[in-house]
Amino acid sequence: MEVLGMDAERLARISDLVAECRPVHASAGGMDAVQELLSARGVPVMDSILVTRKLLGDVPHALGEAKWLVLGAPSRSEEREAHRRLTEGLYEAVCALHEEEREKLPD
Repeated sequence: MEVLGMDAERLARISDLVAECRPVHASAGGMDAVQELLSARGVPVMDSILVTRKLLGDVPHALGEAKWLVLGAPSRSEEREAHRRLTEGLYEAVCALHEEEREKLPD
Protein backbone atom coordinates (compact mmCIF):
# COMPACT_ATOMS: atom_id res chain seq x y z
CA MET A 1 0.00 0.00 0.00
CA GLU A 2 1.31 3.43 -0.93
CA VAL A 3 0.57 6.52 1.18
CA LEU A 4 1.54 9.95 -0.16
CA GLY A 5 4.03 8.38 -2.53
CA MET A 6 5.64 6.31 0.22
CA ASP A 7 6.08 2.60 -0.21
CA ALA A 8 5.59 0.05 2.56
CA GLU A 9 9.33 -0.23 3.20
CA ARG A 10 9.71 3.52 3.81
CA LEU A 11 6.61 3.60 6.03
CA ALA A 12 8.02 0.71 8.07
CA ARG A 13 11.41 2.44 8.38
CA ILE A 14 9.74 5.64 9.62
CA SER A 15 7.59 3.67 12.05
CA ASP A 16 10.69 1.90 13.40
CA LEU A 17 12.47 5.24 13.82
CA VAL A 18 9.50 6.68 15.71
CA ALA A 19 9.54 3.69 18.07
CA GLU A 20 13.30 4.04 18.58
CA CYS A 21 13.10 7.80 19.13
CA ARG A 22 10.23 7.80 21.65
CA PRO A 23 12.45 6.96 24.65
CA VAL A 24 15.12 9.38 23.40
CA HIS A 25 12.49 12.11 23.19
CA ALA A 26 11.31 11.28 26.72
CA SER A 27 14.88 11.42 28.05
CA ALA A 28 16.73 14.45 29.38
CA GLY A 29 18.09 15.15 25.89
CA GLY A 30 14.57 15.53 24.53
CA MET A 31 13.98 16.63 20.98
CA ASP A 32 17.57 17.87 20.57
CA ALA A 33 18.80 14.32 21.18
CA VAL A 34 16.25 12.99 18.69
CA GLN A 35 17.48 15.38 16.01
CA GLU A 36 21.11 14.45 16.69
CA LEU A 37 20.25 10.75 16.39
CA LEU A 38 18.34 11.19 13.13
CA SER A 39 21.07 13.35 11.65
CA ALA A 40 23.86 10.97 12.75
CA ARG A 41 22.00 8.10 11.11
CA GLY A 42 21.75 10.04 7.88
CA VAL A 43 17.96 10.08 7.93
CA PRO A 44 16.80 12.45 5.17
CA VAL A 45 15.14 15.71 6.18
CA MET A 46 11.67 14.74 4.96
CA ASP A 47 11.72 11.46 6.88
CA SER A 48 13.09 13.26 9.95
CA ILE A 49 10.19 15.71 9.73
CA LEU A 50 7.72 12.82 9.59
CA VAL A 51 9.33 11.11 12.59
CA THR A 52 9.40 14.38 14.55
CA ARG A 53 5.77 15.10 13.70
CA LYS A 54 4.75 11.69 15.03
CA LEU A 55 6.64 12.37 18.25
CA LEU A 56 4.87 15.72 18.68
CA GLY A 57 1.48 14.05 18.44
CA ASP A 58 -1.63 14.60 16.42
CA VAL A 59 -2.00 18.35 16.84
CA PRO A 60 -2.73 20.87 14.06
CA HIS A 61 0.62 22.69 14.27
CA ALA A 62 2.79 19.57 14.53
CA LEU A 63 3.91 19.47 10.89
CA GLY A 64 5.11 23.09 10.86
CA GLU A 65 6.77 22.70 14.23
CA ALA A 66 8.46 19.47 13.12
CA LYS A 67 9.87 21.21 10.04
CA TRP A 68 11.42 23.96 12.16
CA LEU A 69 12.74 21.53 14.76
CA VAL A 70 14.49 19.47 12.09
CA LEU A 71 15.84 22.38 10.06
CA GLY A 72 16.72 24.31 13.23
CA ALA A 73 18.85 21.53 14.68
CA PRO A 74 22.56 22.41 14.77
CA SER A 75 23.33 19.10 13.05
CA ARG A 76 21.24 20.15 10.03
CA SER A 77 23.15 23.32 9.06
CA GLU A 78 23.81 22.08 5.50
CA GLU A 79 20.16 21.19 4.95
CA ARG A 80 19.04 24.50 6.50
CA GLU A 81 21.31 26.43 4.12
CA ALA A 82 20.00 24.45 1.13
CA HIS A 83 16.43 25.25 2.23
CA ARG A 84 17.31 28.94 2.57
CA ARG A 85 18.85 29.03 -0.91
CA LEU A 86 15.84 27.24 -2.38
CA THR A 87 13.29 29.58 -0.82
CA GLU A 88 15.32 32.67 -1.76
CA GLY A 89 15.60 31.42 -5.34
CA LEU A 90 11.86 30.78 -5.52
CA TYR A 91 11.12 34.23 -4.11
CA GLU A 92 13.45 35.89 -6.64
CA ALA A 93 11.87 33.93 -9.50
CA VAL A 94 8.37 34.98 -8.45
CA CYS A 95 9.47 38.62 -8.17
CA ALA A 96 11.07 38.48 -11.64
CA LEU A 97 7.91 36.98 -13.16
CA HIS A 98 5.78 39.62 -11.47
CA GLU A 99 8.03 42.37 -12.82
CA GLU A 100 7.88 40.90 -16.36
CA GLU A 101 4.09 40.86 -16.20
CA ARG A 102 4.00 44.43 -14.93
CA GLU A 103 6.18 45.59 -17.83
CA LYS A 104 3.77 44.00 -20.31
CA LEU A 105 0.83 46.06 -19.04
CA PRO A 106 -0.11 49.08 -21.14
CA ASP A 107 0.64 52.46 -19.61
